[in-house]
Amino acid sequence: MKSLSRRLILGGGAALLTGSAAAPQAARSATAVPGLHSQAVAKGLFFGTAVDHTLLEEDTAYMAHVPRECGMVVGEASFKWEHLQPAPNKFVFDQAEGLMGFAARRHLRVRGHTLVWHEAMPDWLAPQLSRATAERILTTHVRTVTQHFHRRLAHWDVVNEVLKPEDNNPFGLRETPWLKAMGARYIDVAFETCAANDPTALRVLNEYGTDYAVPWEEKKRGALLNLLASLKARNVPIQAVGLQAHLDASQVALDQKVLNNFVNSIAAMGLSVVVTELDVRDNNLPADVPSRDVAIAAHAKAWLDAVLACPAVSGVMTWGLSDRRSWLNEKYKRADALPQRPLPLDADLRRKKMWDAIAASLASAPRRAA
Repeated sequence: MKSLSRRLILGGGAALLTGSAAAPQAARSATAVPGLHSQAVAKGLFFGTAVDHTLLEEDTAYMAHVPRECGMVVGEASFKWEHLQPAPNKFVFDQAEGLMGFAARRHLRVRGHTLVWHEAMPDWLAPQLSRATAERILTTHVRTVTQHFHRRLAHWDVVNEVLKPEDNNPFGLRETPWLKAMGARYIDVAFETCAANDPTALRVLNEYGTDYAVPWEEKKRGALLNLLASLKARNVPIQAVGLQAHLDASQVALDQKVLNNFVNSIAAMGLSVVVTELDVRDNNLPADVPSRDVAIAAHAKAWLDAVLACPAVSGVMTWGLSDRRSWLNEKYKRADALPQRPLPLDADLRRKKMWDAIAASLASAPRRAA
C-alpha cells in the first residue's frame, strides 16, 4: 500500500478499475450484474446507503434502485434528535417509521443515526442542558428511542462527531453543550443506556476526518485511538467505530499504509469498523465529466482497498446512492456551478465508474469468516 500520486488522482486511475469498469454500460446494467450488496455478501460484507425521507415520498424511481443495490439503509435525518423529540418529552417517530416500513417491505436492515450529536438539536434542547438536568434529558431520550426501536435496528450511531482536538479538551473532545454540561461522561451514559435498552444493535461511535496523511487528521486519528482506549478501559459498551469517509478526489495525501494501520489499530482493541457515509467530492477538479469520474473512482477504490483489507471492517454505506441528490452540492459548491458526481449512480440512476470502483474493492477484499 502506498500514497496516491497526483497523476493517479487527477488524470489516470483507469488501471485501478479492472473487470466491470471496462465493460460496456449495457453489460453493467442492473439486470446484468448483481447489485453491490450481493457482491459484498459474497465476501461476508454488506453494502447500503443513506435515504432522506423526502425520497420515500417523492422519488419512486430512485427508491426502486435502493433494494437492487443495497442490503441496509440509514436515515439521513429522520432518526436525529430534532425529528424524534422536537419538544420536551414529545416523541415523533413518523419519518423514522416511514423508512422502517420501506426497509421491512424490501427485506433491508436499518442503521439508526444518531442518538447524540451536537448538531440537529431542537431549539429547546441546548438551553435546558445543565449539570443538574443534562444526564436525565440524555438518558430519557436514548432510553425512549432505543426502546421504541428495540431489536429492529442493525446498528446505532450512539454518538456522532465527538472529536475536535483544536478545542483543547481531554481526549481531543469537541466543545459541545453535552461536554459542557456533563464532561466526557456523556459518551459513557449514551452507550450504557443504549446497551441496556436495545442490546442487539451494534453500538457505534461515528467520526469524520480520519482519512488523510495531513497534520490535523493525524492528530484526530491519535485522539480517536486514545479515546477508544479510555472507553475500553472503563468498560463502556462500545462495539464499533464508524468511519464516515467523506473524501475529496483532489486530495493527494491518501496514504494507504497509514490508513490501513489506523484501521488495524482500532481492530486490535476488539472493535469492529463500519464505513458509514462514503462519498467523494469533486469541487476542485476540472469540469470534464469523464476525467472527474475516473478521478473519483480511483480515489474511492484506493481508500476502500486500504480499509477493506482489515477483516474487522464489516461493510460500506454511501451517503446517498445517486448524484441526483447530494449534500455536497450545498456544502462544497463548484465554482462553475456544475453538480458534483460523488456517488455510485449518476443523476439518471445509471451505474458509473464509482460503482465499478466499489465493486472492484469488494471483489478484492479478503473473505470474512462466517
